[in-house]
Amino acid sequence: MMKDIVIDARSKRMLELLSTGAGSRQIAKDMGYQEGTMRVYLHNLYRKIGVANKTEAVVWYLRRLSASPDLLPASAPVMAAPTAPRTDDLFGDMALSEGLYAALGVMGAFVGPYSRVWEVGAKLSGETPDPAKASQRARSRALWNALLKGDFALAKAHYDADESVATWLDAMPDAALLASLLALGGYSNAARNFAAKLTDRRRSYGHLAPRDAAQLRTLFEALDGDEGALGRLAKGAESTTGSAGARQLAIALVFHVHRSRRENERARAFAGALWAEAESARKDLHAMGDRTLSARTAPATTSKLSAREKVAAR
Repeated sequence: MMKDIVIDARSKRMLELLSTGAGSRQIAKDMGYQEGTMRVYLHNLYRKIGVANKTEAVVWYLRRLSASPDLLPASAPVMAAPTAPRTDDLFGDMALSEGLYAALGVMGAFVGPYSRVWEVGAKLSGETPDPAKASQRARSRALWNALLKGDFALAKAHYDADESVATWLDAMPDAALLASLLALGGYSNAARNFAAKLTDRRRSYGHLAPRDAAQLRTLFEALDGDEGALGRLAKGAESTTGSAGARQLAIALVFHVHRSRRENERARAFAGALWAEAESARKDLHAMGDRTLSARTAPATTSKLSAREKVAAR
């Protein structure tokens, strides 16, 4: 039965590219493999789904899509239509159909690296942000927004431009996020190669902090279908002991894993968790004196209008 075959992120990506007419050379280039290695992976894929060649694999893929949407490419930044019937969870439904970035709207500015909370906190402490690090801060936000949008191709563009670790020494968490985006997008070989460089302690340059390395490793395992790994990743998303940034990243990662697997109720739950993080940050900002998105009050000099005047004003 087709539905009994579990397809991992790499296989999904290969099937997606095959359906566009790409050959083994183009698929290898897109996914970051050697062409010979790609042929081996394709052969194993054909054997797994019970087909003899590329044409039969494409037919199998299209039939599977028509029967169930669980093979829709995980790298697609925006779904063309809702992945499930609408529910009373309007935010969760929008996150599934349009992505976290569109669903959060301006609230997205309250979560992730160098958020509004960071900006206000820096001002209150009298800290002057280092202008030399402005580009690094902009890159951090761009990667975070790419995660919210599901724009995994941006990570591949970064990787193709410069896959060396030296470019990321000033912000290793950004490097971990880049590797995560590559993995979520199905660029498995590129993700693992880059992660290996980030975690190689024999090299003279910096490497990932143990927490970031463990989270990245757990994400790889979860994308390979390890339910225990997905559970551990979810625990990080639910943790109240770590930093807000680490928790928010874990929430977004788990959302994408569930979304790619069409586990809609779980994806909605983690989308809601990210909204709760944004709302909590908004309240913290209010307490810090920042009235972003707060209800505006009428000027004190405004006189009260009579009922007749109110009607006339309408």
